[in-house]
Amino acid sequence: MQLKRIEISGFRGIKRLSLPFEELTVLIGENAWGKSSLLDSLDIALSPDATFHTFQFDDFHVDYSAGHAKMNHLNIILHWQEDYPGEHKARRYKAFSPVWVKTGKEQCMELIYQITSSVKADKITTQRRFLNKQGEPIDCKDSEKLAKQLMVLHPIVRIRDARRLREYRPNNSSTSGNGNNGSNGSNGSNGNSNIERRNDDNARIQRRLDNTCRRLMTKPGHVSQAEIKSSINALRTLVDHYFAFTPHYHSPNFDRAHFPERAQYAINPLEQLTEPETTKQSRLVLMGLLNAFIRARGPVELKRISRPIMIFEDPEGRLHPTILHQAWTFISKMPMQKILTTNSPDLCSVVPLENVSKLIRKPGKTKVYSITDHRLNRDEERRVTFHLRVHRPSALFARAWLLVEGETEVWLFNELARICGYNLAAEGVQIIEFAQSGLKPLIKVARRFGIEWHMVADGDMAGKKYADAVRSILGNEAERHRLTVLPKRDIEHFLFFNGFETLFRELANIAIDTPITPKKIIQRALKRHAKPDIALAMINYIEQENIENIPLLLRWILKRIVAMSRGQN
Repeated sequence: MQLKRIEISGFRGIKRLSLPFEELTVLIGENAWGKSSLLDSLDIALSPDATFHTFQFDDFHVDYSAGHAKMNHLNIILHWQEDYPGEHKARRYKAFSPVWVKTGKEQCMELIYQITSSVKADKITTQRRFLNKQGEPIDCKDSEKLAKQLMVLHPIVRIRDARRLREYRPNNSSTSGNGNNGSNGSNGSNGNSNIERRNDDNARIQRRLDNTCRRLMTKPGHVSQAEIKSSINALRTLVDHYFAFTPHYHSPNFDRAHFPERAQYAINPLEQLTEPETTKQSRLVLMGLLNAFIRARGPVELKRISRPIMIFEDPEGRLHPTILHQAWTFISKMPMQKILTTNSPDLCSVVPLENVSKLIRKPGKTKVYSITDHRLNRDEERRVTFHLRVHRPSALFARAWLLVEGETEVWLFNELARICGYNLAAEGVQIIEFAQSGLKPLIKVARRFGIEWHMVADGDMAGKKYADAVRSILGNEAERHRLTVLPKRDIEHFLFFNGFETLFRELANIAIDTPITPKKIIQRALKRHAKPDIALAMINYIEQENIENIPLLLRWILKRIVAMSRGQN
């Protein structure tokens, strides 16, 4: 069973949010989108210790746009769905039979779990219940018992910082508190003694793993391959106990081709630690990540039937990009549902684009943008991946894109913005050359990720085709909001006729009084100098003369894209 969607209203920093989940969900966004509130809501709904959260007045959202008005109602709804038809009949889910819902959209059954809390007469009342497909409560006297069972089956394991390992030692006397070992007599005693023995074994294994990690940090040269191999075997024991690499129960006729990460014969990611080419530094990082994962459960003995949902908060930490990529290769193979938040363009560049969701706070809600429902075709994906995600991985984090045809414009607009007093990086503006990757795939990505965009096209035939392509998708939008077509054939000719003739003649080594066509002057200048050099020469020329030498149209373009970016904030 997988968590498919969470709906939140009135909880802490979130006024309203509806977020879908996949097997892997990567969340990006600026600091104010409500990341902590989202992850806290998951923590509360699926606490590893299976205890109910007592809501406080501070848990209710304050709407600062409405004069600090505090909401008096909060709602958290989790939508669950079977991995395959018939999974609800599995032994682990049989207790939920009164609350399963058939939506009619797919063959798979769903569970809809709601936590609602209200303030009335300075008192907070909370209800936990399951809903039908109309959103109405299902009459079930065991709702709270089933809610706790859901926490046991799918607890949240939240790693707040992958580079720090908590100094936690399991308490051998603690129990999970949610077992069914309440029977009296010798059977109960034997069951308790078995649990205590298993806890002792796990604590001993974890101490051994801690010791190896500590020695790898302080004295890496003193740790032998045999000791590393022994610790990996110990790690395998812990992971098999807590996080069940063994596959879920499934029908023998079920085709798992659509779930490659959870296939019965998928490679265990622990094998990566034993590969000969893996360095000790890489082993340290990977073992540290898994050790932190195991520790993140807190002082709770998760059951073997548990299928945790793993949350990684900003795993980039202080990791070098190369080590981060190795760590991500390992994390992505872990056979469980994963939610990751990141501000790392390097990490975002290796994640499948359809798994990335961008969250942007709007006045009435936090809006989710992704390309899941409008995927790129193979050619578009190849172009976007190579040109955008490889060469400009921070582009997905931008608020606005200025799309230009050539290399000269990229250099020129960045420097012109600086002269005009704009810091494009701080404004969240990325200048992207689209001629190599194609225009439509970039616009499709920008629209699906909530990124504003404006295109500057040359006045030649190719530029007019690009302009027509933009006009064909504008709909009711104003053309001047999305498109600027230069009145000359390219940026060089436009500048030549707007006060830069003297500079072009100097670059072409042609005297000012020599009669020659502008086209030949520009061609000779481009033959003698690279385009970036010409762009820098233009910038030096403007700085030596006057900012007013910047053509009005170019200043308007910069003002427009900055205004569009600020409108996203």
